[in-house]
Amino acid sequence: MAGTDTSTAAGTDADTAAGTRDDVTVVGGGLAGMTAAWTLRRLGLPVRLLEASPELGGMAGSRVIDGRTEDHGVHIFPAWYRNTLRLVEELGLADNLRTTRKFHQLLPGPEFRTADTPAADRLLFLYGVLDLLAQDYRAGDESLHDFLRGRRYLSPAAVADIEHLFVASSAAESTAVSAAGFRGSIAAFVRHPGRVRMPRGDLQHWFVGPFRQRLEAAGVEVLTGRELTAVTADSHRVRALTLRDPAGADTEEAVTGQLVLAIPHGRLAALGPGITGALRPAHGVLELTSRPLGALHLYLRRRLPGLPDEHIRLVGSPHAITLIDVGQTWPGHHDSLLNCVVGRVAALRHLPDDEAVKVLVEELMTYLPGLGWEDIEHVCYQPHSSAPFHAPGPGSARHRPQAFTAFADLHLAGDFCAAPAGVAGMEAAVRSGLVAAESVRRRLRPGLPAVRVDTIGDVPPPVARLLRSALGPAVAATVRKRSGRDRPGSNGSVRS
Repeated sequence: MAGTDTSTAAGTDADTAAGTRDDVTVVGGGLAGMTAAWTLRRLGLPVRLLEASPELGGMAGSRVIDGRTEDHGVHIFPAWYRNTLRLVEELGLADNLRTTRKFHQLLPGPEFRTADTPAADRLLFLYGVLDLLAQDYRAGDESLHDFLRGRRYLSPAAVADIEHLFVASSAAESTAVSAAGFRGSIAAFVRHPGRVRMPRGDLQHWFVGPFRQRLEAAGVEVLTGRELTAVTADSHRVRALTLRDPAGADTEEAVTGQLVLAIPHGRLAALGPGITGALRPAHGVLELTSRPLGALHLYLRRRLPGLPDEHIRLVGSPHAITLIDVGQTWPGHHDSLLNCVVGRVAALRHLPDDEAVKVLVEELMTYLPGLGWEDIEHVCYQPHSSAPFHAPGPGSARHRPQAFTAFADLHLAGDFCAAPAGVAGMEAAVRSGLVAAESVRRRLRPGLPAVRVDTIGDVPPPVARLLRSALGPAVAATVRKRSGRDRPGSNGSVRS
């Protein structure tokens, strides 16, 4: 396997002995690192997990802010999160998730109104989805913006709706995201239908905390407050880590076994060319991008009547807000607690936090009848400018690094690592942890069965093209009827 050739790594006898020791150090206690540590320990290997923060979980975790446990954002578990849901089962935490029934869309106005999409628009949307699934992006990629603007049959309203739906979940505008990635996520939903599950409370208490307990009970040594500041390497292996403790003191320690780096791609790039040059592809991580995905949590003094207890998208929201009233389902709450995701939080970066909150709350008031400032008992705003969300751009797949590297003792995990198109968020993190564990297994335990990594299904482009052709005549008729009303100058053409 590329990156594990020991002919150049032989060096001294001490090098060979160190490279074959069974102990594994995982740096980074987010979901990727936790998954890698859990899987490696189940293989019987001694594992140590190091995390810079006081708690594990990373973007899947929580922080105590103003005396309250606040999630990094809203977390959902779609049915196509196959590896994540299997991990939840392994940990015995399936009962900590609840099943939702539907996804709601709210319109602005003086009354509580759900969106009722006209039949013609639903037909165009379906055709647009099939059109995207019909594309074969193996030889190249484009932005979601370019794909949508190239579909003359889509009305401006339909284009805006699709873009908003994506921004609300990824923080990236359509000009900056991969059409191939969006296609992959749609294919995953199509191939693995099922209801979305959500935690019954904050993720720290209902997932990350119990996960840590399982790790420690299994024998994983968990050390928090250990920040990786530097890595020393030679031409063929990692030699030492420099770790900073909470008091600010740096300590250098030798790497005697295998090392898994499960840190954000920005921190990985900051380790310098000695490390990024060992990645596969070399230095590709320098081309990856992330964008902040904001969170706004509003604690109300009453329960808002008529508000669903499931995922809600605000149609046409200028800042791409989605929300859930978790106060209806989380224990210990009697009033509404609106956990909001702010997709376009970067548009507020020029404002002080209190001004940004004012803008967002006033936007919410246009969708939620009766919501007033007097209803708000507490506000928690997290713009996450220092903890951005990985957002794959057009063509970025070729830069995402593999789990294995040119060093026989170095492996990678993280949601930015190589994965099938569209796989992002928690599923990407969990999958990468499994793949990193498999890379270590091949090095240390080649006789054991391979680590299980469930595949995410795809929709073959030829199948989508057949379905698209079948809908073509109906869509062409619909476009002709709408021509001149939604898009002046449109000729009603439909690609097939």
